Amino acid sequence: MNVAPGIELTPLERDLLGHFWLRYKQIGFPSPEKLLVVSRQHTGAGRFTHFEHAGHVQRTDGQLSLGNFSQINMEGLEAGASFWIKIESGKVLFLEVVVNGEQFWDGTERRWSVCDPDSGAFAE
Repeated sequence: MNVAPGIELTPLERDLLGHFWLRYKQIGFPSPEKLLVVSRQHTGAGRFTHFEHAGHVQRTDGQLSLGNFSQINMEGLEAGASFWIKIESGKVLFLEVVVNGEQFWDGTERRWSVCDPDSGAFAE
């Protein structure tokens, strides 16, 4: 594996990946501690975090969301953000977080909550 030294999961990444693992572990989705961060890119409108990992996710290539809703509310982001995983050849290729609307995000992780993927409700 070609992993850049010293790149750790951020708290937000760990939380989101934990939600994916809980929902999809039965098809081989790796737990957050099994995902090695290869690179991270902030775009101003979101973030891409690329991974390498052992094992195989039994899922066709493409976008993987948590369900009907893959959304977070974050302090400082008026319309929150969406997120999803890219699967390619049985591997978790990257996590993308995209700011909803036209707001700039510098990548600073402020207090957030993850939407229930089935109901769309946020915990109080």
